[in-house]
Amino acid sequence: MGFLNLLTGVDTNEWGGWKHPECTVWAGALNHADLSALRHRVSEVPWREPNLVQLLIMDQEEGYFRMWMIRGGELRQFAPLEPNEEDEGFYQDW
Repeated sequence: MGFLNLLTGVDTNEWGGWKHPECTVWAGALNHADLSALRHRVSEVPWREPNLVQLLIMDQEEGYFRMWMIRGGELRQFAPLEPNEEDEGFYQDW
């Protein structure tokens, strides 16, 4: 399993440099996580500003993160929608 760590807390600066982001960022590797359950949990949280929530998920078999955002009370994938790792020609043949 795994857990999330706060990357933007007062006592931490995982970003490097002397500036801190003006947002709250949590990150972690959730080994063997049920990603649909994670998305459901994020969509059910009573966020103060739901339009600001961004969830980036990359499954073990995927090559890049997908970004999910809450719009109209619903968590939806926004980017990237395509191409997909399963699409022909996605990976270059060297």
